[in-house]
Amino acid sequence: MKVEKINNFWVPSNDIHIEDWRSGKPFTQNKCLNKFLDYCESQNIKMKTVIDVGAWCGTWSKSMESYAKKIIAYEPDKLHFHCLERNCTTNCVPKMEAVGSRIGEVSLTEDNFTQAKRIKDTGTIRLVTLDSTEYNDVDMIKIDVEGYEMEVLKGASKMLQTVRYLMIELNNNSKKYGSNNIEIEKYIQSLGFKVLMEHWPDKVFYRTTTN
Repeated sequence: MKVEKINNFWVPSNDIHIEDWRSGKPFTQNKCLNKFLDYCESQNIKMKTVIDVGAWCGTWSKSMESYAKKIIAYEPDKLHFHCLERNCTTNCVPKMEAVGSRIGEVSLTEDNFTQAKRIKDTGTIRLVTLDSTEYNDVDMIKIDVEGYEMEVLKGASKMLQTVRYLMIELNNNSKKYGSNNIEIEKYIQSLGFKVLMEHWPDKVFYRTTTN
């Protein structure tokens, strides 16, 4: 597997951004995440467990290390998972599984232009639902799954009843799976969440009701 370490962070050597990273540019420029980290700092927020769905090589998980006791990071792509394992610290648990609305097996396809990985219904990669896991003290879920958002949400309907924060990337890729941003946001709001902050394409929701 062709990976390399840049500024103490492992990444795939064939990534389309590799030259930017070698020149010193940041691995992520997620302004919504930066806003949320500032919010956590100002509110002195400490969480028990957070779940990172679509963890890539672990940039989001590493950013949350100071604010969560445990981080569960799901990444189904073999090369990205290889980097994630190396980048994870002691409070991060990497899992090479896809997350959706059913339990089964899937495969990944790659966009030739963006290198984004998308889920296909058949394959050999293990597919789980968040509701089928043993985690019952989850304070936050982050979802970045290239259009598969609604499937992840439907498979986490029970868990989302008690989650405090939800961060999700909404970039219209959900159309490939028969959904759209408006439908996804309405579903999230129906579960008792409101928008806390946003910076396209990401939004952070917070729970306004208790169950």
